[in-house]
Amino acid sequence: MNRILSFGLLAFAWLCIALPANAHYLWISVDREPSENARTNIYFEEAPRPGDGSYLDHFLGKSDVWIRTLENPDPAAIQAKEINQGDHRWMRTELPSAVQYSVDAYGKFGVYAYGQTKVLLHYYARTLSVASHDAMHELGRAEQMDLDLVPHDEGEQFDFKLLWKGAPVADRMVFVRGENGFRKNVKTDASGRIQLQRPPTGDLTLRSSVEFSTPGEEAGERYEKIRHNITLVLPQTTAADGP
Repeated sequence: MNRILSFGLLAFAWLCIALPANAHYLWISVDREPSENARTNIYFEEAPRPGDGSYLDHFLGKSDVWIRTLENPDPAAIQAKEINQGDHRWMRTELPSAVQYSVDAYGKFGVYAYGQTKVLLHYYARTLSVASHDAMHELGRAEQMDLDLVPHDEGEQFDFKLLWKGAPVADRMVFVRGENGFRKNVKTDASGRIQLQRPPTGDLTLRSSVEFSTPGEEAGERYEKIRHNITLVLPQTTAADGP
């Protein structure tokens, strides 16, 4: 009996460990094929790729997207349209011909129950494609968004700063993933920063959040906390030429 109970507890523990891997976040990726019709794809999935879009109705027609370039760093917000292909569903906007850009998006999911705790969820997403240190400096900060994950580069070193309404956020975990099993989970320091070595190849994806124990009501539903989540995708074209 004790052996069965121990096995059950172990299985439950593994289930609890596995659950966060199924969490959905807002992601942005850019499709440049064909090159004359580049498009920005916005997913609400476990990773920046198409899925069934089962939660997409929380964002359709209610989310803002900004496409910033060196020539147009302060654009007006636009809305993405729904795309359906087979069993996959996501949102899309067109992309200017510029090769250096930041695409930023924000959407409010609404109230979601984590066990007995109801949380008001907000989502932010970015993808940044630049070819120089100066371009990263110009486009790295998305000032129109309350939550931001700002990249900076010096040679082979990356520096990221987590900001809430322009102020650094300390002691929050940033989850970094890349190719060939590259994985880093790093807490922000007192100035809201993490540092890591630039991987030799492949895209980088980063994810973080801030949370507030602020009760309230959204669309007639009570909640106990507010959580803001952000993702950042750095395509492999992002390179530095020094400060």
